[in-house]
Amino acid sequence: MSVPSSSQPTPPAPDDIGTLKLVEYPHPALFRKSKPLLKIDEGIRDAIEQMFDIMYESQGVGLAANQVALPYRMFVINVTADPNAGEELVFLNPTLSRPRGTAIQEEGCLSLPGLRADVRRPERVVVDAWSLEGEPMHADLEGFLARVVQHEYDHLEGRLFTDRLPEAAGLEVKRELELFEDMFAGKQSRGELPDTDSLLARLDQLEAERCSP
Repeated sequence: MSVPSSSQPTPPAPDDIGTLKLVEYPHPALFRKSKPLLKIDEGIRDAIEQMFDIMYESQGVGLAANQVALPYRMFVINVTADPNAGEELVFLNPTLSRPRGTAIQEEGCLSLPGLRADVRRPERVVVDAWSLEGEPMHADLEGFLARVVQHEYDHLEGRLFTDRLPEAAGLEVKRELELFEDMFAGKQSRGELPDTDSLLARLDQLEAERCSP
């Protein structure tokens, strides 16, 4: 989004979230543990709508706020990856408990495009959260939905699926992660992305707006 050079920028509304974009490794938002939301406003509702659009455009089944550079504990899911099918689920301030069983399945991440690996996770888990309408949510999940919820929850903890890989598999993806780092640094050096201090300052600002009493 650009501003015409002939006019002064219009100050954003207090709850305006702005235009969101998918961020890739190693954007600092991906390593930052998200803070619980204390304020649900039009900015958050707009962010959720944008997150679904970004998720579908990227053919994903889940998207966490960290992946669009928001420091909030929220994620969206539609396991069909189809805006015309399945159920759109929004989880605000989620917590996980009662992990049971073990399952191994290949995972990928929209913030690590092209990178996939087998990940071991609990087969079942209980999630408690709040809906966008302020209603409490409680569900005992299993199978693919349980996996997606755990994957997105990891994002809120500043953790990627690559962090769950055993040592040998971790070494195999190390070079690919280094390539992502080189590309990210190149974009910053060319001015295509803000410097890291500016990215962190923006996260601090957003956190203060909706995560402080």
